[in-house]
Amino acid sequence: MSKVKTLILDIETAPNIAYVWGFFKQFIAPNQVLSNSYILSYSAKWLGKDEILYDDAREKDEKALLKGLVKLLDDADIVVAHNGKRFDLPRIKGRALVLGIKPYSPIKLVDTCVTAKKHFGFESNSQEHLANLLGIAKKQKHKEFPGFELWLECLRKNPKAWDELKKYNISDVVTLEEMYLKMRPFMDQHPNVAIIGGGEENSCPKCGSHHVQRRGFYHTNTQKYQRFQCQGCGGWHRTRFTEVPKEDRRKVAVNAV
Repeated sequence: MSKVKTLILDIETAPNIAYVWGFFKQFIAPNQVLSNSYILSYSAKWLGKDEILYDDAREKDEKALLKGLVKLLDDADIVVAHNGKRFDLPRIKGRALVLGIKPYSPIKLVDTCVTAKKHFGFESNSQEHLANLLGIAKKQKHKEFPGFELWLECLRKNPKAWDELKKYNISDVVTLEEMYLKMRPFMDQHPNVAIIGGGEENSCPKCGSHHVQRRGFYHTNTQKYQRFQCQGCGGWHRTRFTEVPKEDRRKVAVNAV
């Protein structure tokens, strides 16, 4: 079992509210904005744990909510989020800056949306589409408050809407964890959990398992490395050091440029 603390995270935010004259291609000046977007809620869980962590701003101000979220991020070694690189983490940092909250400690981010775009060539990289394709837990639908109505009713302090937002937010995290575990073996730049967690020699860098099997060699134009496949997650890795003896390295020929 890896000692690395991996946090599965999803946030929900309020919309910007502004005065506008039209529906398309609008330029909105700062003095037209009535209120800026802020964090309504977050849901999170530690990888492999059952407990769901959730908080929202229905009965507290955003600053109190954000302080709790920053503390969670402080405790994490790795954070998994869907579109976290462009949305979740920048929004959290931005609101922390506005509210005068100190930044959380440096973390490693695994973005499942970025992974899907890079490796799989799917028609859509939305979490809902990926969940359907992979046959995993589906995102919670807005039943009583479809679409934008859910956010609108939360802003109106409708308790039923807040309850539905909570279910929606939590379901995203449950889905995300399962999606991440299915994608993880294919990731080629996953944070090295064997190093972060102080695992055994030659542990799997993706999941930390020491149940790995030698599977031939990985070759570059000038070097040769022992290759392994993890018997836990199925991911591949190689040794850091070459199998080519030092005295033979000068003899290796390469393609002319």
